[in-house]
Amino acid sequence: MMDTAQSWHPDGRWLALDAFGGARIHFVRPRPQAGPPLLLVHGFAQSSWAWRFVLPQLSEHFDVIALCLPGLGWSDKPLDVDYRYPAQVARLLELLDKLALPTAHLCGNSLGGALAMRLAAEHPQRVDRLVLVGPAAHGMFPAALLAELQHEAMAPLWTLPGFDRLLQLGLRHGAYKHLPIDDHYMAHFLAPLRSPGAVAVTLRIARYFRNDLQELEPLLPLIRAPVLLIWGRHDRLIPRRIVRHVMRRVPQTRLSVYAASGHCPQEEEPERFTAEVLAFLQETR
Repeated sequence: MMDTAQSWHPDGRWLALDAFGGARIHFVRPRPQAGPPLLLVHGFAQSSWAWRFVLPQLSEHFDVIALCLPGLGWSDKPLDVDYRYPAQVARLLELLDKLALPTAHLCGNSLGGALAMRLAAEHPQRVDRLVLVGPAAHGMFPAALLAELQHEAMAPLWTLPGFDRLLQLGLRHGAYKHLPIDDHYMAHFLAPLRSPGAVAVTLRIARYFRNDLQELEPLLPLIRAPVLLIWGRHDRLIPRRIVRHVMRRVPQTRLSVYAASGHCPQEEEPERFTAEVLAFLQETR
């Protein structure tokens, strides 16, 4: 079950899931049973490393499980399984079941926000409170249109000379406002993408991005958990109109705008992020 040889974190673990064809999912759980469970779900092409700045303080108050989504990060990347949203949600539920966690708070960024919303809508009894960080949702916007054009056959392009620098520029100008996207950042970002099958799986997830968001759309009003929606004012991947759409569709949603952040406020304004998330999750209904 456990193998920390390749994790970015000393508390990294692996757990085989039946819903993942017996493949392993990776997660970081620094202090089991430290408090109420909190599941952190990263975004597209990211990993549990995306929560590195907020993980220590959140873990002082919660039983934090920062997972790598199946097929991404340090999780296994089999090519013969389904990576559509329903299959991924089933794996998140099995992870909670195997950790003996009947309910949990959910915090999801981008793609992780979309999966958290689907889980909360279809299984409201499993979700206490919901934090959405620049969540992906149905609509016409450049990132969704670009994702639809992706295909596994494009994987060789990721190995061409100069592609890493092109990706670095895209992250610097598309996803972030102030965070240094330097060689240290890129080494951690790219490490899991170098594992076998990683690029093909990543492109497959991207290809069905718009279809999965369209299927999520009618489920949004079914969400019953209180929601904190965090959005960076400089987010060039999830535009403001998508955020407004989520707020109209999802009940009990409040908005917090981060003026100095792009798509990942947990990385660019971690102190504020941690304080607001802790305050929201510790509220009494």
